[in-house]
Amino acid sequence: MSLVRVTNLGFCYPGSVVPVFSDINLAIERGGRIGLVGPNGCGKTTLVKILCGELSGFEGVRDGGRLRAGILPQFLDFVSGQTGSSYAFAADERLQRLHDEILRLETSGSADNQAILAELFAAYGENGGFELEAEIHRLADEFRLTSEMLARPVETLSGGEKTKIALLRLLLTRPDLLLLDEPTNHLDVETLEWLESYLTRSRTPFLVISHDRRFLDQCCNEIWELKNGSLTIFGGNYSFYRSEKELQLARQLEAAEQATRKISRLKTAASQVRTDADRMENFKPTRSISNSGRICKRDEGSAKALLRTQNKQKAATVLEKRIDRMIEEAEAARPFIEKKRAISFAPCHLKNSTVLRVENLTKRYGENEVLSGFALTVNNGDSLAITGANGSGKTTLLKMLAGYESADYGSISWAPDAVTGYYAQEFEQLDPEATVLDQVLQGDLTRQTRARTILGCLKLESDKVMQQIKTLSVGEKSKTALARLLFIEPDILLLDEPTNHLEIEAREALEDALKEFCGTLILVSHDRWFVDRLARTRIELGG
Repeated sequence: MSLVRVTNLGFCYPGSVVPVFSDINLAIERGGRIGLVGPNGCGKTTLVKILCGELSGFEGVRDGGRLRAGILPQFLDFVSGQTGSSYAFAADERLQRLHDEILRLETSGSADNQAILAELFAAYGENGGFELEAEIHRLADEFRLTSEMLARPVETLSGGEKTKIALLRLLLTRPDLLLLDEPTNHLDVETLEWLESYLTRSRTPFLVISHDRRFLDQCCNEIWELKNGSLTIFGGNYSFYRSEKELQLARQLEAAEQATRKISRLKTAASQVRTDADRMENFKPTRSISNSGRICKRDEGSAKALLRTQNKQKAATVLEKRIDRMIEEAEAARPFIEKKRAISFAPCHLKNSTVLRVENLTKRYGENEVLSGFALTVNNGDSLAITGANGSGKTTLLKMLAGYESADYGSISWAPDAVTGYYAQEFEQLDPEATVLDQVLQGDLTRQTRARTILGCLKLESDKVMQQIKTLSVGEKSKTALARLLFIEPDILLLDEPTNHLEIEAREALEDALKEFCGTLILVSHDRWFVDRLARTRIELGG
């Protein structure tokens, strides 16, 4: 029996005439481990909200029975000052209120509160409070969350720790189905691998939205592709989905070629029949009169000849109509191949053999020493990945290399005349009030054509280039930051999580461009697929 099923599902945002998707049919079974992929803005989050019953106003039928769906949203919402433990208890609001009140009264130390505390403890126990505490501690151990982490305000935790606590709270509600919206964003590799392991072992079915190809490969046994308003379902993990898509496309193209060849043959036959019919129709009777004025024997029975002419004309018309239908069917069946707009970096002209020397670099934030005595030499053409857990200093190091942070001690020496391009994961280099075009041009108004071409290749065009940065989605901000790098034609690229907000197609376009980049690449990324393809050398911080 399916956990949730939808039939002929369609959805259109209020005020819009173009549907987000239409005529979607799907079912999630009890063993489902589903990865949902598709370009940014195609409606993945909208579909998830409909599946869990959070969004109404759709066309079609949703049959979910008494489904208890737990959503892990893309952007986690925490109350300022709320501890991890309090956030977890919020899975049961009644128990949370009792728990918080007990803590408040115990902290006050007043003897007058003992009678009230006794009543609260009784209610707490009767409603399963102690069982909930035990389950929180059990999951915290499984999720590698210490008591110290649970006692801290949630906003002080790392992205991975926040995701773990949010998932812990979600599991306390005992959902029938987990719906995870981009859970891998901002997770370090260690936490990513933990989440993969957890989902692989979990008996709870799940649907996960993700652009992380390795994650989808490891966790999923079914891939749903939402694109151009339609949903296509593939059995298997991400690698199977990719190979199956390629096979399907090859089969569709071959079928289209066969249809084209058949239509061509029929057109030739129809043309010949039409020519014969026209020749018979245009035959002049005067050519059939003998010298004596009598009809030639070969034209006796001219009524039969007329019938043959009419039959030829009908046959030609039938063939032509059949060809028209075949052309329409072939056009409908021909696969849509979206034109890929390749991006590429300009050739580099830096001749130095060594482009960067870092010596004895030290950086502290208060009592926290992020880097100590760090040294690094980078040669021209190197491709280097900086790895390490969240908080190990990867972003800090890139900011110092880019000149956005100063070192407490040590030196950073770049090759003379080196042009360095820096991509910051929080888009600090973008001015929220400026337009997309202005941010790319950076005052160089003589090269507007090149700037617009680059933006067009990243699918930022028309009115979009005149929008202010603050009005863009995170994916569009990411593409604007990449366009800046392409425009300045750097010799060295410093990239801090450049794929975080890019859909898979854009990630692959960036990978292709960086693979052909002849300069020096220093990158930080938790996208293991991305790093495996590009990095020839790796260094680990905090190891």
